[in-house]
Parts: sequence; structure tokens; C-alpha cells
Amino acid sequence: MTKINSNLCKTLLASALFSLVACNNSDKTTEAVVEKPLAFEQFKHEIGDRKYYLIKPENYNPDKAYKLLLAFHGSGGKSEQMSNTVSFEKYSDDYLIAYPQSKVEEWNEGCNCNKPDRLGINDLEFVDQIIEQIQSEHNILEDEIYGTGYSQGALFSQNLLCNRSEKFKAIASVAAPMSVQLSRACNISVPTDYLSVHGKKDAVLPYEGRVHSNWGLISSPKAISLIADLNQINTEPTDTTIKEGLIETQYKNDTNTTRLLTAVNGGHTWFLNNLDTSQYVLNFFDQATSVRLPKNSFMMKTPSGFNHVRAMGLENDGPTVVLISGFNKNFHSDLAWYSLLQPLLAENYRVYSIDRAGNAWGDYNEKASYQYFVDDLYAILKSLNEHEISLVSFASSNITAQLFQDKYATNEDIKINNMVWIDPDILLPHSIALYKGYPVDWYKEYIIDILPYVEEDYFTERSTEKVAAETLEIKDMIPAEFADEMDWNFYNTIANRRLSITG
Repeated sequence: MTKINSNLCKTLLASALFSLVACNNSDKTTEAVVEKPLAFEQFKHEIGDRKYYLIKPENYNPDKAYKLLLAFHGSGGKSEQMSNTVSFEKYSDDYLIAYPQSKVEEWNEGCNCNKPDRLGINDLEFVDQIIEQIQSEHNILEDEIYGTGYSQGALFSQNLLCNRSEKFKAIASVAAPMSVQLSRACNISVPTDYLSVHGKKDAVLPYEGRVHSNWGLISSPKAISLIADLNQINTEPTDTTIKEGLIETQYKNDTNTTRLLTAVNGGHTWFLNNLDTSQYVLNFFDQATSVRLPKNSFMMKTPSGFNHVRAMGLENDGPTVVLISGFNKNFHSDLAWYSLLQPLLAENYRVYSIDRAGNAWGDYNEKASYQYFVDDLYAILKSLNEHEISLVSFASSNITAQLFQDKYATNEDIKINNMVWIDPDILLPHSIALYKGYPVDWYKEYIIDILPYVEEDYFTERSTEKVAAETLEIKDMIPAEFADEMDWNFYNTIANRRLSITG
């Protein structure tokens, strides 16, 4: 082992105090086509005689987990036009964006009244196949699939809401009310967050609906009230003016949201009243997500499932510092302990903090252990293309550090320059004693009896008190010169995960 860089050592030692303390309805509207830098055809995927286009983030990593968003074009439109208009891929690196192409001019929107219906085109099944194919080829976060559509594509997105709600976390429609036929047949089996964005001056698909013998439309306010009822939301709606000419009508309960954004002077278009509709839709999806990761965090596929990783200082040349964590006195062992150290190190180094399975947002794995984490750690570093590291471990994670060195020290893929152990659990009598006696023996004896109480949240109040006490202790012990560097948002987000039995 070589000596660690003096600047790194100085920062580690100065920050160690923190870790030690923690022990026929054609609208016929299309969007203007703007040429993209890359040929759109390169994104094409085929399922039989059908096609869709999949755009990945520029920094796409096949081992990283993403959300999936499907965006449906309007009548007579094309996938490329939809992509040019909404450009979701420019707003977020968290999603894979699929732009399906309709088989004929329109989607089978569920009104039993248009051309794809007469031709027997099953667009619901097509969406099933798209999702299945993408999930088989990419890592998609569980229960993180979203859908949106414009104009007639918005009507089809409502068909998905009514007939595929179990597949989608949230759905948004833009520039469409709802067909009379679908409003009568709609059955939302799993409550699903829903957003409608519609202009009151829409002359193509009128906001107030229309009477028609074959293809009638109910108004957008009536549609949002109906969907809120189908989403089992029994509260009264609230109206909020978010900016001049834009009014949010929202139905909300403890678990779901159904919202109508009315553009008072808006017509039949994606961008209404100077609203950045793409950002607004993504913001709505973000409030619905089950995986609300902090900034710089992401999930990566490992032998254990998905592990939480936080990356900072990626603009630095290196060396690379890897932070792993072990138990403190309350048996918390997540990355909250590096809320101060990681930002400090990231001023000069590339820094990754990596959670073991079951911590933070990581998947539960009954095999999870310090030893099992060794291969997870290797898989993550290899996927991140990091070949030379300094490994920092806190408390009991020094076990992983030692095992990682034993197994991979001679591996050509990864070179371990040095290791720093902070308050290590070296297997000597004083550290072994921490894992014997009360409360460890008590938990071992009564674990079967305790689990039902944990699952019923009987321990939540006690856990909340422990987290609050730890937070106060940490605030008191952070050196004054580092107080402004502490990332309390990250710390609190991680700490709150401890209050969930699934977290």
C-alpha cells in the first residue's frame, strides 16, 4: 500500500469527527419538425410490423436504473415530431423516453369509434409489448413507468389510464378532454396519479366538450372530476392560480393526485400561455415517484439487485475516492454519515459513496452481508469505469474493505492505492463486545415476535425519536469551519428512509 495523498489525508482527518460522532376524430394538427443533430432512425426499435423510438440519456450506463416514459403523438403525427416538440430527453437524465408510432393516423383511444378500432388495431397490447421489451433490455426501476400524450395521443393516454393503470405510476394528457364513450367505460383498477393540461380556447378538441352522435366529448372539468372519483379521491377540489392565466384544479388524498391545469387563453398546442409544459409534466411525475432520489444519487444493478450510489466531483481528474459505511450506535449504516465528508472531498476528487443492499433505496437481499457487498462494490466500480481507487470505510464496513483488498488487490481491473478506516470494528474484544449482549441478544431472541409490530409501524415513533436525537448530536459536533459544507438535505432524506420498513 502507498501512502495516501497528503491533501486527501488532511481532509479525511478533519472530517472524521463527523463520522466518529455518528457512530375519426382527427384533429389533423402536427408539430413543426425541427431537425435533430442525430438521425432519428437510429433510435428505432421494431415489434413485428410496429415500431417505436427509444432515446437514452447521453451518459447512459447499462447498469444504471432508469424510469421509463412513453410519449404519444397526435393524430396524423409522427414519433419524431413528438420528440422534437416535447424534448423530454433534454430535461432529465432519469428517464428512458419511448416515442411509439401509431399504425395508422390515429391511436385506438377506446371510444370504439375511429379507424384503428374498425381495423382491429390493439394499441393497448402494443404498449404492453413496448414496456416488456424495454424492461428486458434495460434496467427500469420497479413501478416507475409513466405515460403522456398530446391531442389524440392524449386521448389514448386516457385509455391507458382506464385499462392499464396497474402498469403506470402516473399519466398526463395535454390538449384533450375525454370521449363520452371512454368516460362511461373507464375503470381505473389501481389508483394512478393523473394530470390534464388543456386550453380553454382549444377549437380542435374543445375544453367544454361537444355533442356528437359518434364521437362526443365531455368537458375537461367533468373529466377530471370523474377520474378523481375513479381514483378513489373523495376530497373537494382546490383551485390555485400558479401564474397569470394558469389555474390548477386539484383533487388530492393521502396517496394520489388528480389535477387539471387550465390555460385560460390557451388553444390547441403543447405549450400553453408560455408554460413550459414538458417541465411541468416532469414535475408532476416527480411528485408521484416512489423513488425520490437526492441530487447526485442513482441506482445501479449489482448481484444484490439495485444499490444506491451517490457521485460527486466527477469533473475532477482523480484519484477516485470510494466511501462505504457501517453501523453506528443505533445500527444505522447508510450513507448519511458521508453528508459532510463527500462534498468536502469532491472539491478535489471524484467521490462515490455506495450503500450496501437494503440501505437507503437499495433492494432487500436476504444474502446481504459485508462479505456479499464485496462483489457488489466490484461490479459498481467496474461499471463506472473506475480502475484506481482510495477506499474509505466507517465502522464495521472495514470488514468489506479488508475482504475487498484480499479478493481484488491483484485484479487488473481495479487498483487499490490506499485505504482509510474510520473508527473500524477490528475484531478485537472491545469491538466484538458491541455485537454481544443487549440489545443484540434481545433482538435475536425476540425477532420473530417483533416483526409484526415493526410492519404495523409500532416502532415508528421510537425510530423518529432516535433519528431526531442523532441529528441534534451531529449538529452540535460538526466543526464550525465545516458547518456550511454539511449537506443537510441529503442527510435528512436518507435519515427519513430509516422510518420506513421498506426503506
